[in-house]
Formats: sequence, C-alpha cells, structure tokens
Amino acid sequence: MKNKIFLLLLSGVSLLCSCVNVDDETAAKPYVYWKAAQGASYPQIRPDQIKTGKILSESEADSPEAKKTSEEKFVRATDKIASGAQLSLVDLIDIALENNTSTRAYWFQAKAYAASVGKANSGYYPQVSVSANVYRARIKPSLAYGGAFAQVGRYYETGFGPSAEISWLLCDFGQRSARVESARQALYAANFEYNRAIQQVVLNVNLAYYGLVEAIGNVDAAKLNIQDAQTAYKSAEEKYKSGVGNKPDMLNALANLKNAEFALQKAEAAVETARADLAATLGVEVSQKIAVVAQVSPATFPQSDKKIEDLMAQAMRDRQDLLAGYAQLKQSEYDIKAAKRNFLPKISASADASLTDYTQSGRDDQTTLQAGIGVSWSLFEGFARKYDLISAKMKSHAAAQKLKQQEIQIMADVWSAFYSYKSALKQVASADAAVAANEEAYKATKTGYESGVNSITDFLNAQNRLASARQQRVLAVSTLSSSVAKLAYSVGAL
Repeated sequence: MKNKIFLLLLSGVSLLCSCVNVDDETAAKPYVYWKAAQGASYPQIRPDQIKTGKILSESEADSPEAKKTSEEKFVRATDKIASGAQLSLVDLIDIALENNTSTRAYWFQAKAYAASVGKANSGYYPQVSVSANVYRARIKPSLAYGGAFAQVGRYYETGFGPSAEISWLLCDFGQRSARVESARQALYAANFEYNRAIQQVVLNVNLAYYGLVEAIGNVDAAKLNIQDAQTAYKSAEEKYKSGVGNKPDMLNALANLKNAEFALQKAEAAVETARADLAATLGVEVSQKIAVVAQVSPATFPQSDKKIEDLMAQAMRDRQDLLAGYAQLKQSEYDIKAAKRNFLPKISASADASLTDYTQSGRDDQTTLQAGIGVSWSLFEGFARKYDLISAKMKSHAAAQKLKQQEIQIMADVWSAFYSYKSALKQVASADAAVAANEEAYKATKTGYESGVNSITDFLNAQNRLASARQQRVLAVSTLSSSVAKLAYSVGAL
C-alpha cells in the first residue's frame, strides 16, 4: 500500500514537471524576433510624468500643483529655456545636470549600494523575533507496566500563547567585517561611477553644443557663399546684357547660385538635427526656444601646455572610472577574505521565552525561559564553500585584468586626445590663413573677370574655394573645441 502511494505521488510530480515549459515565453529561435502575447501592452508615460522620486499620473502631471512644483524644482532650466534667451555653454551644463536622466540613474544606484552597506552592518546586531501560536491536540495517554502498554483514554487540548527569541552572533572571525568592507568598496565604486557619469554628461553637452555651433557656423558660411554667388551672377548678367559676356556664362553663374541655395537649406536642416541632439543631451524636450550663444573663439584647456607624460600621470590619479576599478578590485579582495572566514566556526548567544495558556480548567500556564552560548562549525556541505572561495579568487583575477585594461586604455585615450588637440590647433591656424588667402584671390578674380582678364570659370572656382575655406574654418574651430573637451575628459579634469 505504501509503495502504491509513493508511486502515485511520483507520477503526480512527474506530470507537474512535464507541464513546465519556457519555450512559449521566449523567441522560438535565437535569431527570430520575439513578439509579445496578444493583449500585452504598457501605458504610455510622458517625460514630464517621470519625476525624481515617483511617476505621476496624467492628471497629476497636468495639475497646476505639479507644474508649480516642477517649475520650483528646476527654476534655472525652465526659465532660461522658456525665455528663449541665448544659452552659454555653462548654462547648458547647468541645465543638463539638473535634468539629465543618466546622472539620476547612477545616483539612485549609489543609494542602493549605500543600503547594501547598512545591510552588511546589520550582522553586528542581535536578531529578535516574536510569534504567537494556537494549537489543538488530541492526546491518547498510555501506561506501561511490566512491558505492557495500556491506553487509559483520550482527551483534547487547546493551547495558545506568545513567544520571543533573540540570537546574537558574537564572533565569526572577521567574516562580517570583510562583508562590510566589500559592500563599502562597492559603494565607493558606485560613487566614482556616478562622478564619471557627471563628467560624461558634461562632455556630451560640450560635444552637442559645439555640434550646434558648427551647424550654425555652416549656415552663416552658406549665406556668405550665397552673397558671393549672387555677386557672380549679377556680374555675368550685366556683361551678358551689355553684349560683352555670353549666355552660358550667365547660366553657369545662375546654376552656381542655386547650388549655394541648396547648400543653405541643407545646412539649416543640420541645425535642427543638432538642436535635437542637444535637447536629448540636456534631458529636455526639443523646441525652437533652445538657442545658444554661437562661440566665436575656440575653447581652451589650461593644462594643455603640460607634457603628455604629466597628463597621463594626472589621468591615473583623477580618472573616476579608474578609481572605481581600484575599488572593485579591493571589493574582490574582501570577498576572498569573507569566503576564507566562512571555513571557521561561529560563536553565538541565544535566548528564547514562551508562554502557553490552556483552555482546560485546572491546568496551569506553562512558561519557558532559556538562554545559552553555542558554537557551530560546518564541516562539510558538498564543497560549496570551496567553490565560493574559488569564485571569489577568479573574480579578483578578472577585476585585476579589467583594471590593467582600463589603465592601458586611459593612456591610449590621453595620447590620442592630446595629439588630436595639437593637430586641431594647427588646423585652425591653417584654416584662418586659407580663408584670408581665398578672400584675396576671390577679390582679385572678381576684378579680373569684370575687366575681361579672367573667365567665368575662374571666377566661380575662386568663389567655391572661398566657400570651402569658410566651411573648413568652421569645422576646424569646432574640432578644436571638441578636442579640448575630449582631452579634459580623458585626463579626468572636465
């Protein structure tokens, strides 16, 4: 009978296990697009509904109180953007740090690691629990006499009452302290990563700002190119009407003017693309009110005159992601220490008390008080602790290799950014000289064309070379400013 019951239970368990299937919850093949089940949908959440600490409903987000709170919280950002005033790079960085979502995500992550430190410290405190129990029992007492047992009846008993228990780990030979330090190093790493996230936001704002400035500069250059193209067309038209020139020259000049107008439209579209990129970097919704001060002079970096070796040394001291790598390596070392201490015994104290009251009349309450100190030592658990130690050591080796790769990459970043900056300096100087030379050439060719010395082809080529030189200068200034930001970011000084 017992064997039949066991086989029946085993068959039931096998049947339940056969019903477990994960294939319906995932993609059919590793290269097939996953489709959500019918009816599965998520409510749309507007950007203004997501606040720092909660998600508002649509009605809450549209209420005057919510808008007032938002305005009070981000006064500088909303006022500057809403006013339509031209924003400087410093203004844009302030707005990004107030609104950017990545810094908030890292900030919350750091708070979660801070909670982990508190949880690790909780191991030093006693553990207290209370409970209340009610039971109903049927009791069949029996008497034994001369090897024989005789039942004398049965009765029911009901009992209830509270109980309390306290346990306190007194000594684990340093395992708790190792876990606390491991959690603390993880918190340090999270804070360093948060700092690096801020630097990344500042870099992204710099790059997006200079991208928009470059796009605006290209529009200005395109407008100058249109003016020059119009001048060329008017000269060709006047010569044609006076009988000195010919119609093909006038048509070539007209085609050149239309090409210049096409280039202006393309440049204006690029401005709006750059504006959208800047808005995304700031963490705000894109609008025409996002206007910037178009920088005239290239950006500078006070430490750019240092030797590259000094900049590398500074990066090794200041790079927040490298400091995070150091903290993660230290964390793995404490994990190894905690895994080693897990092989040692634990000494703890405990106490418990309980009170049981019985419903039967004539039976007294039962009170239990107990306290003591015990030693526990796990001698064998299937090599689980051994594998934990091996895992901790391998993670430490991996963290060391990751740290080495970080250091090598940082040196490469500084090297690349330094020489890109040096090259950008020379490019700006060359671009300035090219613009000046092409302006003189354009003026001379224009005079030569009007006097009949140069052809319309010479005139249009000179005008196109001047337009290219202006665009090259805009690009060179933007590249220099971006290279300054990248150099400061690679050093860790942005």
